[in-house]
Amino acid sequence: MAETLALQRALAALVLDPEGAAFEEDPVGFARGQGLPEAHAEAFGRFPGGLAAYRELARLSLVDPIETMFPVTKALLEREGAWEGCIDAFLQTRCVGSRHYRDIAPAFLGWLAETEWGMATWPFLLELAHAELLEVLVARFPDGILPEGLQETPHPGDRLVLDPATQVVAYRHAVHRTSETDPVPEARPTHLLAYRDAEGRAQLMDLTPAAAALLVEAQGRSIREAAQALGLADLPLPLLEELRIRGAIAGFMPA
Repeated sequence: MAETLALQRALAALVLDPEGAAFEEDPVGFARGQGLPEAHAEAFGRFPGGLAAYRELARLSLVDPIETMFPVTKALLEREGAWEGCIDAFLQTRCVGSRHYRDIAPAFLGWLAETEWGMATWPFLLELAHAELLEVLVARFPDGILPEGLQETPHPGDRLVLDPATQVVAYRHAVHRTSETDPVPEARPTHLLAYRDAEGRAQLMDLTPAAAALLVEAQGRSIREAAQALGLADLPLPLLEELRIRGAIAGFMPA
C-alpha cells in the first residue's frame, strides 16, 4: 500500500508540478527524488516516452476546460506572458478534488478567489473570470420547478419570481464589455442581470443600481414595498414586464 501511494504521488508530481518536466532530462533521478524504491525508479527510466505522453495528455485534460471557459482571461494573461505561470501555479496546488470534468473551471475560479493570484497586477482579474464562468453556468443551469399560479403582468402588490438561472451581480469593473482582443475592462461600478433567453443563450444586461436592488428586494416583499424601502418614487412595472418577456423573470405572484 505504501509503495502504491508513493507511486501515485510521483505520477501526480509528474503531471501537476512545473518541475515535473525535469523527468524528461533524468527519469530515474526524478523518480528517486519522489521517494520511489529503486525498482520503480528504474521502471521510470525504461518507459520515458510513455510517461512523458501521459504527462502531456493529463495536463491537457486539466487545462482544456479552463481555456474553454475563460477565453478572455487567457487572452489577457497570454498577452502579458503570464498564462503558463498562472496554470502552473493552479495545478501545483492540487485543488481539483472532484472526479468530474465540469468541476475544473469552478475550481480554477475558487483558486483565484482564495489566493488572489495576479490581483496586484490586474485588480479586475477575479471579476473577469467570474463573469466568464457566470455566462456558461447560466446557459447550462438546469430547469427548476416554478411556483404555481405565476402571473405574466406585474402589479404593485406582487413579488417577482426570477427564472432559476437568473443572477443579479455587481462588479467594480465593466468586465462584460471585454473581448479577447480588448481584455482590459473599464473601472466603473457595474450591475448586471445574467439570464437565459428563450433560445437558451446566456445574456448579460446592464442595470442601474436601483434596478438591481429592486430585483433583489422584490423577491421577498411586494414590488411596492421594495420600491418604498429603496426610496424609489416610481414603480418600474414596464421594466419588470419586459424582463419577464425576455426570460429573466419567471412571473409574478401576490406577496
